[in-house]
Amino acid sequence: MTLTRIIAVVSMILALSACKFKGNVETKHEEPLSPVIESLKDSGLPCFKCHSYEKYAQNKPGIFSHAKHKAFGVHCNACHIIKEHKESNVNKDACNTCHKLTTLTLATSGMPVNFSHQNHAKKAKCSDCHPGLFLMKKGSTKLTMDEMYKGSSCGACHNGKKAFASTNCARCHAKMTSFNREVSYPSKTMSAVSFSHELHTAMFKCDDCHTKLFKFKKGGSGMKMDDLYQGKFCGACHNGQSGFSVNDCQRCHK
Repeated sequence: MTLTRIIAVVSMILALSACKFKGNVETKHEEPLSPVIESLKDSGLPCFKCHSYEKYAQNKPGIFSHAKHKAFGVHCNACHIIKEHKESNVNKDACNTCHKLTTLTLATSGMPVNFSHQNHAKKAKCSDCHPGLFLMKKGSTKLTMDEMYKGSSCGACHNGKKAFASTNCARCHAKMTSFNREVSYPSKTMSAVSFSHELHTAMFKCDDCHTKLFKFKKGGSGMKMDDLYQGKFCGACHNGQSGFSVNDCQRCHK
């Protein structure tokens, strides 16, 4: 065998060995980062050298979107007060630069509430309320008095300890015009009943009746005389002891 052939054979063996060796090497596949994560990487903040980007890249309805704010060119330092390993709080005044969060009017019921976002922001951190108690979009969190009494939404603080109780209705419902009128309940067999809300609120607290006896909507409780005789609705008090008996028909059906 000539020297040329020997060199050619050896070269071929080495080439095949090299291919086989490379084929056994495991290659690590990396998923491409989202644009939001990449933008945070480029932000120059030292936090992201160690901490995860993913939780800051969420873009869900009702939850603060870093993605949207980054798209508007808002830098992290514009909203956050950052001291490495000591503080990473939100500068609450920064929100008011674009969002005029002063007073929000919640008027889904007959008794509207004027909620002062400004006053609450002075006493609490944004994360105290958002998004755990309230989503960051007006109307996206369903508010009911029943849930507040159980400690949800406003009731988490307005429990009579941290702040005035949610049962103190006049503190929020300043213009309770519906309290000052009589509510008429028609009857098929007798004269209509005129219920004086003003008279009863002078004697009782709101949560004495709502919502354990009556819902907050007229006609929503499905009240019938048979129920009253069994101590339900009006019959809870009008039992001949706390108030005149429901059997005294003329007192209501005049």
